[in-house]
Amino acid sequence: MSELLRLLTTVIREIEEDGFQPKIALVGPKFAEKGMKELKNLNLKVYIVEELNCDAIIGDPRFIGHLRKASRRVSLEPLMEEREFWEEMEEIQKL
Repeated sequence: MSELLRLLTTVIREIEEDGFQPKIALVGPKFAEKGMKELKNLNLKVYIVEELNCDAIIGDPRFIGHLRKASRRVSLEPLMEEREFWEEMEEIQKL
């Protein structure tokens, strides 16, 4: 299971535990580029929103924007930074 899929699954589970049904994902273009396969595997209806860039908002479409617990924002930046860090570490070890 990829890091992104694991993160999305955790977010969906948290929303469900709060009593909501996450069915949509509002995603930035960079997030869509990296994670569209995972989003489709989770059966989420995906909408691309330019302003979100490499973030996504997963939520229950009935309550998104009305109740804070009905959605969660996810960012790819920490995952990308961590991956870049480990790639640099591998390069250093090769020296």
